[in-house]
This record gives sequence, C-alpha cells and structure tokens, in this order.
Amino acid sequence: MNFALFGYPKTGKTTLFNLLTGAKIDVKSYADGKKELNRRTCPIPDFRLDKIWALYPEKNKIPASIDFIDLAGISYGDVKDSSYLNYLRNADALTHVVRGFYDAQISHPKGKISPKDDILSMEEELILADLVSIESRLEKLEKELKRAKTAEGEKEKELLERLHSHLEEGRGIREAPLSPQEDKLLRSFAFLSQKKLLHMINIDEKDIPLIENPEKIYPSDKKGIGVVAFCGKIEMEILELEGEEKADFITEYGLHELSASKFLKASYDLLKVITFFTIGKDEVKAWTIQENTPALKAAGSIHSDIEKGFIRAEVISWEELLQHSSFQAAKEKAAVRLEGKDYPVQNGDVLYFRFAK
Repeated sequence: MNFALFGYPKTGKTTLFNLLTGAKIDVKSYADGKKELNRRTCPIPDFRLDKIWALYPEKNKIPASIDFIDLAGISYGDVKDSSYLNYLRNADALTHVVRGFYDAQISHPKGKISPKDDILSMEEELILADLVSIESRLEKLEKELKRAKTAEGEKEKELLERLHSHLEEGRGIREAPLSPQEDKLLRSFAFLSQKKLLHMINIDEKDIPLIENPEKIYPSDKKGIGVVAFCGKIEMEILELEGEEKADFITEYGLHELSASKFLKASYDLLKVITFFTIGKDEVKAWTIQENTPALKAAGSIHSDIEKGFIRAEVISWEELLQHSSFQAAKEKAAVRLEGKDYPVQNGDVLYFRFAK
C-alpha cells in the first residue's frame, strides 16, 4: 500500500509524516526550498505476526509494509495544475492533512481556521482535476473515433461522458455506480476523486476530546472517504519522551490511541484490505490483500509462478495455529483445511500453497 500525504500549506503534513513513520524531518524543510520529497517505507505492526513468529524464532520475521510520500503544500486552486499531480495519481490512497489548529505565527490564507471549509474545498479541487482529465481525453477520443469507430472507443466515450455529468454535479467518481468492467477500464486514468480519501484533521490542543469524535468536526457519509483527528503538536512532544513519562503524558491528555495506530485502522477499513500469513523455509511473513480475494489471487500476490501452478491451499486460522504450536502439528491433528482456488482468504489466515513447478 502507498499513501500520498498532501494538502494546503502549513497544515502539518510533515508533522504527520514524522508521526506515522518515526522520521525526524524538519517541518520547515519545504519552506526552506527543499526539492526532494520525503519518502519512507514502514513495517506495519501486527501482534498476530509476532505470536506466529514466536513459534519459529529461527526464521526471519517479515511484516507487511506501507509506503508514505510527503508532498509540499499545494496552494488553493492549484491542484489541477500542481507539479505533484502524478504523485497523487500513483498513490493507492490519498491522505489529506487538514489544518484545525490555531497559531498566531502561522496565518491562514483564507483568514480563518475552518477544517470543514478546507475539506470541501479540497474535495472540489480533486473533482475539478478529474473534469480536466476527462475533457482532455474526450477531445482526443472524438478525433480517434472520427478516423475509425470502434466498439471499445464508443464504450469509453459513453462512460466518460456519464462521469463528466456526475462530476459536474459535484460528486466524486468513487460515488458513481460502476460495473466491474467499467471500473477496470478507468484504472489507467487514476482519477483522484475515485481514490480512497482519508482526511486527517490536525486539531488544536484544546480540542483533544474531539479526537474520539472527528465526525463533530466534519461529518461525512460519502463512499470511500474517512475522517481522523489528531493533535500533531502534542504527539510530537510525546515522541520525545520514554517509558513511564511517556505513558503519564498520554494519560494526562486523555489520548486513548496515537495517530499512527488510528491511521492504520482507518486506512485498512477504507481500502478494505486484510492480512494473511505464510511460514516459509526461512521466513514468517505477513501479506496484505483486498477483502474476499480468492486463494488463487492471494497466491499470485506472493509470486506469479505459484498462481500459475496453483493446486490447493492449506489453511488454518492464526489462533488455531497457536493452539497447536506449529503448522506440522496442526496438520497431524487434521486442523489444517485444504481449499481450492476460489476460497475467499480470511483476515488472519495462515496459508501454505501447493503448486506445480
């Protein structure tokens, strides 16, 4: 999975990047003219993987990972023309960092702090960027169809015209009803308003109680959009502490969970992904896949040769594996199931794929 952190200037994007990745990037780096983007690949903590690996301590433990890229602030109205547009299009999902904190030293371009207004403004800008892309493609498609009409071209034109009307109504493509075939056709466009979008609202210290109720800041029931609140200033102070002092500080501010944990939960829910595990010759490894992925495709996420030669999947839940202390012991007790290529892999499954080499 890869996420692009973006937003308007001075919202706390680099602060969130540091909180999510453990990096210590200077939050003023972009303001000082830095051109290289902040990037990190981070392991995803998973206590289930830890427990499985404890059965095989001689093997390497390899967690699933998540990639982050931190983009410099994009001025109001500039998303469609931004030099960072391709980074947004290449991301699996978008994380919009929203300013909800007050700071007399950092003026707001619009003169007031309003997370709701900034969120609505950004959602509109993503829609506008997609409108520009569709209009450009329709113009080229019109010329292509004049030279030679094709059934595929006509289908694409009809779909893009329908989506153009949908976008003009102020609705993102993620809200449009699409068939599996239409969804597949649109993937190459990487439309921004089709991507899953997580609004991370960087709130003021006095608003910390709202962290558990972000819907009070921005209520949204739009498909494919999530909202999480965090207090970047306080969490950065917490990062500098250790042990009991850190725990006391967290308790003092009434923080039940830090932003990294909240982000992972929200992103998994938003992207509808799950984790399965494998125990190989040298490693115990976690893998992320979409919910309801069949065993055949799960095998392909490991290696295309396993998918091509797929025979069966040996399956056991991680909890049951722990009860038997090893995969082999579970097989001997007939606790491991044999499943076919259409078996929908479940969250927490431990799999061994039989395949023809």
